[in-house]
Amino acid sequence: MNICVLSDFDGTITSKDGLYAFIEAYAEEGWQNVEQDWADGKISSKECLIEEFRLIPNLSEELISSFIDTLTIDEQFKSFWEYTKKHNIDFYIVSDGIDYFIDRILYKYGLSNINIISNHGEFRGESFELTFPNDNPKCINNSGTCKCSVLKNLKEKYEKIYYIGDGVSDFCVADKADILFSKSRLANYCRENNIQHIEYNNYNDVLNYFINKTITN
Repeated sequence: MNICVLSDFDGTITSKDGLYAFIEAYAEEGWQNVEQDWADGKISSKECLIEEFRLIPNLSEELISSFIDTLTIDEQFKSFWEYTKKHNIDFYIVSDGIDYFIDRILYKYGLSNINIISNHGEFRGESFELTFPNDNPKCINNSGTCKCSVLKNLKEKYEKIYYIGDGVSDFCVADKADILFSKSRLANYCRENNIQHIEYNNYNDVLNYFINKTITN
């Protein structure tokens, strides 16, 4: 069977939501109000990110690098990633975060050539510019990366899609994946809305599921 695995990044592959922690650590006062406006649906995640990054003084590659040094990933993620490669299962990171951060965290752990679908960030001179190549004007959550659109497009290519997530940005795809792995806020959301899911604690649980089910392409 032609299958693929999609995974959220912050809080799913990383041990904590790194982007939120970065904003919390370095943004000036007022970022909490921006975050609340996003949580209340008053602004989009695109607007939220842009405004929060505007509140970070002296943003630099060095600042981001020093922060990334403090982040860790799920200890079993690399084993799962190697399992997908061994069995020719296509794997995608699908994130409403920023590729600049994702790339550097993966590089820190010696992980490369992973498909990443996310928002884009880059330094241009002294400015850090954000763009949103995977947005969708019809996105019900007005997200920077419309995960529903990503999943819908990939369904044209794959017979079965597995999704792994933990948070609010995963709510909209919870009932659209063929097999959903959930924890934290996503698991609560699934229970509250009677959405079928498999609860997991870490990537070791996901890996064991694949091994026990002998899931291969």
